[in-house]
Amino acid sequence: MKQKTLTIIFGMIFLISVFSSGILSAEYAGVLTDTSEISIDDFISGNTASANFSFSYEDYYGTSEYPHILRINISSSDSQYLVWKGDFELSGYVRKYTFFNVFHTDIELNCSESPSLTIEHPLGTNTLAVPNGTFYCYNTTSEKINELDKNDKVFLNLKSHIALYPGEYTLTAEVFYLNDTKAPIVSIINKNVFETNYYRDFSDIEVVAEITDGSAIADKWGTIFTSSQNITIPFSHLESGLYYFTKTLPDIQEDDFPLYIFASDSEGNKGNDSTILRIDKTGPNIELIQPNVSVILSELNPILNIEMYVTDAKSGVNTNSVEYLLREMDGTSICPEDGVGTWDCYSSGWTKLELDEGTGTYKTEVNITEEGLTSAEYWLQVRAEDLLGNQGVLE
Repeated sequence: MKQKTLTIIFGMIFLISVFSSGILSAEYAGVLTDTSEISIDDFISGNTASANFSFSYEDYYGTSEYPHILRINISSSDSQYLVWKGDFELSGYVRKYTFFNVFHTDIELNCSESPSLTIEHPLGTNTLAVPNGTFYCYNTTSEKINELDKNDKVFLNLKSHIALYPGEYTLTAEVFYLNDTKAPIVSIINKNVFETNYYRDFSDIEVVAEITDGSAIADKWGTIFTSSQNITIPFSHLESGLYYFTKTLPDIQEDDFPLYIFASDSEGNKGNDSTILRIDKTGPNIELIQPNVSVILSELNPILNIEMYVTDAKSGVNTNSVEYLLREMDGTSICPEDGVGTWDCYSSGWTKLELDEGTGTYKTEVNITEEGLTSAEYWLQVRAEDLLGNQGVLE
């Protein structure tokens, strides 16, 4: 059988992008070096050859965390007999030296010529279109795929199929990096704040998130989605590795709204996490217990009991805000709050009602003799606020 010669060629290759169904799969990263150390023997069909070399690449790619792979191209000098899949078998490993090149570790390479090759790696998944005569060689496990470093030594073993057409073949090698297809991981770490609290318009909110990604974070922002508008929560600052987003809420309707924090990396991948923003604009509910009917008081019966149930299902009652106002009436006229009117009238002014822990009601006693109330009709009002300042009134 005729003997064949395999020639190894290394050198600068222009930027190349490989497409498969519109998916960018891998991009050129650098050139091979130390070509003087390459040894290749002539061989006949079915025999093997070897190629040993190291490689380099531009510093931008060398310092990034993109996983690197090798692309091996084998071509025939005879245009009538092109290289087809199965004509060659390729295997190899990367030798990594440590401790001043005294020790080394060998990492096996998986070399594949599958027509459509999917590689999972720490930054995502890439699908590569692999034409005839091309192999991609990379680390066999996702944990080690990004351990291919500048100036590592590469050892390749090449074996030809026994039926390979006799002729001259050329092998070229290039270093590529895989693309980042993994979205940033976003985690809102103060979700419990939003799960246990309510807000209203003009409240100040702060969202704290962890954002991690294999490449650089290009943008980050928050959004509240409501039925009438989308409200942006801008990024405020980065502190101790945490991302802070702050916003003074605009006029917003009462409801529960999804709140998202988004992040995109330098490759355009987007990730997010969400919580619920709960808006409360309803004041407390006030229920009258005493006096529940018209009461007639006298010197023999001078005590007016005032007692209320005050509840708020959302934000909760501000216990210091529950107050009553008792004012004298003259027909349809009501004494002003400050007690200064068109006649000599009585007004208690807004007076606090104390919470009775035993009954859960707000109450007080008014001694009409001590207060100097005269024979007349009196108007009773009660007001209370929740913890957000929403007010409820009973009158």
